[in-house]
Amino acid sequence: MSEEKIYVGNGKKITTQYGDLMKLSITAEDLEKMQANLSNGWININIKERREPSAGGMTHYLEVDTWKPNSSQGGGKDEAPKAAKPAPAQDDLQPEDLPF
Repeated sequence: MSEEKIYVGNGKKITTQYGDLMKLSITAEDLEKMQANLSNGWININIKERREPSAGGMTHYLEVDTWKPNSSQGGGKDEAPKAAKPAPAQDDLQPEDLPF
């Protein structure tokens, strides 16, 4: 995992009369970075807490999630998920089915 991290914006946790909110600041340059990393029309962004607030009072930062599934692990969009074998209903259990 030597991919370069892509940082896009800052955030600040604020408290309002309705509870805590995240206020995000994203520049036009950040939007261009996100546009370049669109996959299937979607982009995933992780909001991470800073160790210490910045000079501007920002408490969080945003990072583009660049993870993609390996083709060797399957999980492609055209591949149907494999269903687990359903457990037998209680009525279908026979004494020879019991592990003891």
